[in-house]
Amino acid sequence: MSYNNPFPDVPSGSKMYRISNCPPSHKMERHAKDYSDKKDANKGNKVHDILAGESDEDKSPFDAVQTAEMCDEQSKALLAEWQVYGEIPLGLRELRYGLTELGGVVRVDDQTKAQILFTGQFDLLYIQGTRGLLIDFKALHGNHPSAIENPQLMSLAVLVAKKHRLSEVRVALVQPWKGKPTTADLSPAGLALAESWMLAILEAERVSTPDDRKAGDWCNHCAARFNCSAQRARSINNLDLIRPETLPANPDTRNKAVFARMEELTSQQLIHAEENIIGLMGVFIAAHKAVFKARVEAGEIPGYTTREKKGRRSISDVGKVFASCAAHGVTADAFTAECSIGLGSVKELLKNATHAKGKSLDKLSEEVLTGCVETGKVSLEIVKVGQLE
Repeated sequence: MSYNNPFPDVPSGSKMYRISNCPPSHKMERHAKDYSDKKDANKGNKVHDILAGESDEDKSPFDAVQTAEMCDEQSKALLAEWQVYGEIPLGLRELRYGLTELGGVVRVDDQTKAQILFTGQFDLLYIQGTRGLLIDFKALHGNHPSAIENPQLMSLAVLVAKKHRLSEVRVALVQPWKGKPTTADLSPAGLALAESWMLAILEAERVSTPDDRKAGDWCNHCAARFNCSAQRARSINNLDLIRPETLPANPDTRNKAVFARMEELTSQQLIHAEENIIGLMGVFIAAHKAVFKARVEAGEIPGYTTREKKGRRSISDVGKVFASCAAHGVTADAFTAECSIGLGSVKELLKNATHAKGKSLDKLSEEVLTGCVETGKVSLEIVKVGQLE
């Protein structure tokens, strides 16, 4: 399956949340070098490939197969609840549609010649008469707005409604690692309102300038964040709460000072740090490392240079190592005691050996691990009151 957008210069549905909050962000991305880690995106793509039937489950990572099975199970439940029996719904997967300058919607691919203003790729769409069920899969654990307030789903609903002349669309966000799907029903009036909102956002993006930038959590996946003055100011403002530049130089004294300073914060300041600073620190560190490395490579940082780093050594043939160790008197018990394997690795090995999957694989894994696993002490987890079920 291709995840390449043939019209990268125009806004897309997946970026609507960010563009609605920071109109020029798409323009800024087009001129920025992307230092982002693609690992999470690749994980999500593997799940989508399995759902689309384009990847062999037996050759796919266990966690991707498990997530795809949960997505498929939830989407089937959504379809069963939505469809009117007696007419078989038309099912469409992984198609990209585009809004043209004339206000129409066409399917978009590398051969599209129309002037496109906006595109969006949906995961799964069912059509029954003038009704539509639009499902979006989120394979990872990230935070996404629920279906009723999801900008990506709203804009996709507009595209599919115009393309297929639908009078009502149910949108659904399927994110199995977060629980049950969330849904929202768009009537003709709701679709008209969504279209008006989408066109207003696109117009704001069209006329935006760098002065219109606004920083927030929507910056986390923006390729332009590493050199964005608005994001940098946000980082600095949040860091001002801790005032790192006033901390002692001595490491031991500095660490104690950080704890002492945290003790001085009010409850509201601690909440602000929890919700706005802690998560941002990871972005701040990643941005610093990426920009610092790029400038060192360009020779712009005096006193620093780059050098090759040897790869981490690891054992690739455990059996051969054991045989060699045994020849020198190392027992099997002693060798095993020094080796460790994760629960997920055991399940992956069983999957490859038996070709079991789903609940059958879970049961088999539990049987194999019975009496061989110990659970650590129960710990407390901090969650918001509204997140308790």
